[in-house]
Amino acid sequence: MKTSTSKARPSPSLKDRITDAAVALLIDEGVARTTTVAVQKRANVSRGALLYHFPSRAELLASTIERLVRMNEQQINESFLSCSDPAEDVEKALIALSDNMARPSYLAEMELWAISRNDQELRDALYQAEKAARFDLDRVVGKLLECWKKHENYQFLADLSVEFLRGVAFSDILRKRPEYRWRMISLWVEVIKKSLET
Repeated sequence: MKTSTSKARPSPSLKDRITDAAVALLIDEGVARTTTVAVQKRANVSRGALLYHFPSRAELLASTIERLVRMNEQQINESFLSCSDPAEDVEKALIALSDNMARPSYLAEMELWAISRNDQELRDALYQAEKAARFDLDRVVGKLLECWKKHENYQFLADLSVEFLRGVAFSDILRKRPEYRWRMISLWVEVIKKSLET
């Protein structure tokens, strides 16, 4: 009788299964439709099991942040372009960031922030989750914008660019015009070039 030397992959924990279901719903359906009942159905778990791990919707939604951030980081890494010529690579790096911020997983993350405006419990939970994830974001942005690092205003330019691209991502939801987004990035690159020259 043959014995298998490979171990079976462990199945995700119940808590992970619930979080995975919530993440999938956020990306596919948006925050409004990511209710505890919808997550319970998607995860195929009992009501008691869901409430045991996530007593409130705010805690359930907050649990998705780390997963979404990790997903967004992987997407950026996949579109990463190394910097060889700063004049060219700055634009490519910003386009890579912008393309990522236009994806459903990133927009889901931003949507959570928007609805937390009037929900203190959710805002507190999101703040803690994002604070922990900030190191990952800084690391990824640092890789994309490697060609700026010798400049004395690197951190300022990197932070400002991230904030700019977040705004462009929200505008893109209404316009649905990628060419407009690319034009805005091109203009932003011209501003950055002037800053790098000073």
